[in-house]
Amino acid sequence: MKEILLSSIFQTIDPAAYKVHFARKDSGGEPLDVYISDFEKWKEWNRYSKTRNDFNRDYIFSLISFYPEQDTWLFGGIWKVVARDMSKVPYPYEVELVDDYSEFIGRLKIKYPYKDRGTRVNLENHFRSFVVKELLEEPFSTVAFPGYRNVDVPFTVLESIMKKDAPAWKDALSIKGIYLITDTKTGKKYVGKADGEHGIWQRWADYIWNGHGGDVDLKKLVEDNGFDYVRQYYKFSLLEAITGWDEYDIDDRESYWKRVLLSRMEDVGHNKN
Repeated sequence: MKEILLSSIFQTIDPAAYKVHFARKDSGGEPLDVYISDFEKWKEWNRYSKTRNDFNRDYIFSLISFYPEQDTWLFGGIWKVVARDMSKVPYPYEVELVDDYSEFIGRLKIKYPYKDRGTRVNLENHFRSFVVKELLEEPFSTVAFPGYRNVDVPFTVLESIMKKDAPAWKDALSIKGIYLITDTKTGKKYVGKADGEHGIWQRWADYIWNGHGGDVDLKKLVEDNGFDYVRQYYKFSLLEAITGWDEYDIDDRESYWKRVLLSRMEDVGHNKN
């Protein structure tokens, strides 16, 4: 099948007026997760520059690393730089979303094997090689369920998944099991069990609702730091899915993981028993 170049569709683009933003995972997390959970936060990614005037052209052509698929980028919109003030680092830019091609935001997947270190570079060096990979019917909104061995999801993404009542996730996580909550700022861990009717899904819904799920140490953390802290730094992992006769051993398995991960130690964990 003959490739369709993006330039044949985005015909009004003058690459010399643009910087392309290859947004990839950094200390702020995965840009795809940010885009899914909060578009305003995704906008902030296009205002960021740590030291240099990286977005020194009128427009930003933003692409989101689509990590479920190799060499794939999700179109994140065209942003006009309406003001810049480098004294306001790390957010020296004021940007506005441009209407042009906005119907493709979150829908257009672009194939491009970009491996260079630079994330904010001149568009003309890349634009003519962008290949249209796929156009989704609706904007991408939910990360695909990765399988039990690979569940490792930030709070805001899990929150988005649960608000959408994503069937693949809900069906898969309606099982009993042992889970891990990690505070990515401090590294402290909490090991918990889910042995109710709707398993992990329902237990994690408790944390999405109030940030602590009724757990003593986590409740204190929320009281001291606020719910926004939890949304920013918590991530959820599945340690062990438990089915069949193993359900009778769930307390033993919970104790095992607490022991292995040292989560009862105050300086590294949040478990009190």
